[in-house]
Amino acid sequence: MSRPMPERLRTRASLAGLPLSAAPWLAAGYLASYLLVGGALFAVATAAFLGGVVLSQFTVTVPLIICSVWVIRGCAQVERGRAALVDRPIPYRYSEVTEPGLPAHIRTRCADPAFTRDCAYLILLFPPLLVLDLFALVVWLGALGCLTLPLWYPAIGVSGVMAEDGMFGWLHTLPGALALALAALVLLPFAARLLLVTARLHLTVAQAVLRPPGDPLAEAKGVLDRPGPLSAVPGGRRTGIPTEPTENRETHETNTGRAG
Repeated sequence: MSRPMPERLRTRASLAGLPLSAAPWLAAGYLASYLLVGGALFAVATAAFLGGVVLSQFTVTVPLIICSVWVIRGCAQVERGRAALVDRPIPYRYSEVTEPGLPAHIRTRCADPAFTRDCAYLILLFPPLLVLDLFALVVWLGALGCLTLPLWYPAIGVSGVMAEDGMFGWLHTLPGALALALAALVLLPFAARLLLVTARLHLTVAQAVLRPPGDPLAEAKGVLDRPGPLSAVPGGRRTGIPTEPTENRETHETNTGRAG
C-alpha cells in the first residue's frame, strides 16, 4: 500500500510559483539538517556498533553490549523524530524481553529485526542518502546564489578564470550578472521540484526502514471484523426474516452468513 504524501511537502502551487511556497523551504531544512544530524548519528552509531562487536569478544565486558544497543536505538529515535520537520514522527516497535537473565536480554536486543533496521539506516544508508541530499541542496543553493548575483557580483574575485579576460570574466559586469540571474530564475522552479522529490524520497526510505513492518493480513482481518458473509464475530444473532411456510408447514430464516 502506498503511503500518502507528507502534508508539509504537499503544495498546490504551480511549477512557476513553487519556489514561493513553503514546501521547498521545509524540504531544504529537512535535507540540510541531515547533513549535520545524520553525520553525527552515523559517527556515534558506527562507534557503538564497532564497540559492541569488540566488547562481545570479552566475557567481562558483555554487559556493555547492552549499552551499545541502547546508543544505536537512541540514534534511531532521533532520526524518527527528525521526520516531524516535514511529516509525523516515525512510529517504532521493538521486541520485548520475555525471558529472565542477561543472556536472554542480549539475545533479544541484538536479534531484534528493528535493531537491524536501525543499523542499516544509520550506517549503511548514510553515504547514499548524504550524496542524494547534498546534490539536491547544491542545485537549490546554486540557483538561489545565481538569482541574487546582481547584488554581490562586485565581490567576486578577479583571479584565474574569474579574471576580466578569463572564461567567466563576464560575471564581473552587471549585464552578465543579470543574464545569469535570469537563467537562474527560469531554472529555480525545477530546482525546487528536485528538492521536493529528494525530500520525499529520503522520508520514504526512512519510513520504510525505521517504522514497524505492516501486517500483510491486516486487510483480510479487517474484512473478517466487519459485518458480512465472512464475519468472524462469534455468537452473532440471526437477523433474517422468516420466509413463507413450505409444503410441510415449516418456516426458516434467510441465511445471513453468521453462526446461530
